[in-house]
Amino acid sequence: MSNRGEQSLLKQSTILMFAVAIAGIVTGFVSGAQSILFDGFFSLIATFIKVLMLITAKLIAKESNHRFQFGYWHLEPMVLLIEGSFLFLIAIYAFLNGVFGIINGGREIELGLVIIYAAVFTVVEFAYFFYVRHRNRRLRSTLIQFDNISWLVDAMLSVGLLVSFLTALLLTSQGYNEWAVYVDPLILIVLALSMLPPAFKILRPALRDVLGIAPDKLDDKVRQVMEAAKVEHGFDDYSSYVQKHGRARFIEIHVVLPADYPLQGVGQLDALREEISAKLGQADAARWLTISFTGDRKWIA
Repeated sequence: MSNRGEQSLLKQSTILMFAVAIAGIVTGFVSGAQSILFDGFFSLIATFIKVLMLITAKLIAKESNHRFQFGYWHLEPMVLLIEGSFLFLIAIYAFLNGVFGIINGGREIELGLVIIYAAVFTVVEFAYFFYVRHRNRRLRSTLIQFDNISWLVDAMLSVGLLVSFLTALLLTSQGYNEWAVYVDPLILIVLALSMLPPAFKILRPALRDVLGIAPDKLDDKVRQVMEAAKVEHGFDDYSSYVQKHGRARFIEIHVVLPADYPLQGVGQLDALREEISAKLGQADAARWLTISFTGDRKWIA
């Protein structure tokens, strides 16, 4: 994966999202539409999250140092946890705002302006979402994958706004103004509920990584490889530990050799390491693999 390409795409995404945020906030104030104002503030928060992601991508590209000897991989799930938490909180805020809007009798808005806004940004945001997804097929960046969720959410918000405002325009044209005023707060409620699944999609894996919960898929893979190696090479026993931080995987394996194991030298142990490493998959900069051998079971207890 090209970190330079990752940083370039994140920077581009940040600038464009900031432009969307400004347009939404200005349009929301002018038209009086709380749903569009909410859309603008969501985009503004997404912009700040993208800045954090860009900083994280730059730090990950740096080499480890005395203070961070395993690099900066641990920052990636922390940033994603912040993003998911913001999405969740802003969804709750929007839901309550919509409920109180209905209780207070709805809101009058300038439909012509908001329809143009929603139509333009529906096209822009969906186009950019698919563009980023296409670019990330080559980059394979976790940061960009989750960052792109904000574009999908924003595009879904714009579609919801467009459909709802067109419905309000139809109601007004048919003389149902008393119902049209409830469209804006109703949109807020629907948009808030639609944002919860993307928020949990980001929060769940990020929280697992931050808490250091062993990834089941990686743990099963390591155990499968080691069980086969144990039978093939006659190991007495082994213990394995795995952890994941963002895209970084940490694997630690300790092998117990029998007392009469036909050991011909260190080169034989290195060959075993190479074999196990190859069976675990392609090695890359994000995989930290430690394999040790011992004849005393106490070292794996």
